[in-house]
Amino acid sequence: MRKKFYFITIFLLLFSYSAFAQQNLAGKILKKGSPEVIQGVNIRNGSTNKYSRSDMGGNYRILVVPGDTLFFTSAGYKADSIIVSLAILSNEYDIYLVPNLVALATVEIDALSKYEADSVQRRQDYAYILDRKHPVKLMNEKRKADAPGFNFSPIGYYSKHEKEKRKLIKQLKQDDENQYIDARFPRSRVGQVTKLSGDSLQQFMLRYRPSYVFCRSATNQDILLYINDKVILFRKGANKKK
Repeated sequence: MRKKFYFITIFLLLFSYSAFAQQNLAGKILKKGSPEVIQGVNIRNGSTNKYSRSDMGGNYRILVVPGDTLFFTSAGYKADSIIVSLAILSNEYDIYLVPNLVALATVEIDALSKYEADSVQRRQDYAYILDRKHPVKLMNEKRKADAPGFNFSPIGYYSKHEKEKRKLIKQLKQDDENQYIDARFPRSRVGQVTKLSGDSLQQFMLRYRPSYVFCRSATNQDILLYINDKVILFRKGANKKK
């Protein structure tokens, strides 16, 4: 009985120390060599498998303890990682990501080719979570020795870790779709076709951004006709305001 009491006491002390030692590492994520901040960067604590994401101002925050390894990944940038030390925990710690520029000797890589390269890289970076099967059986997933009828293990499925994992997978899918839209509806090309620039081009890009479903089924000619149709509406709206 006494041994059991000592074991519980030691366990509680260790648990309390671990919880106490955890603290937030925070800072900004920026493009290397530029003051440009990067939003939507995925941050993973490789030691705890906890996830976070930089906000629209490039700010990030994630719980860590010294010795944890953090991984930073974002479409269009080379993945980076750091090992948390006491020194970087004392102040905000900024991360600088290097753009992932793909270059070939004789072939110019266009926006769609860049999307495909980034998409493959993203799939490789997150293979550890995308390829991993759910650790707990789900509804009607039969295993040996299971009783007849439906079987469900909600504890694992609704755990905080599994919720975070599903949220990350959903976000990765959204990131991939957004980058594909950007590749089919690139700002430079839209500007050439519409002759818009500056704030007018930005308003047009936001107002008439096509859907992922449309971009997947549309030909280059369809995209061009879409831009031409929308710029007519855009100019009519601008004339009415005058």
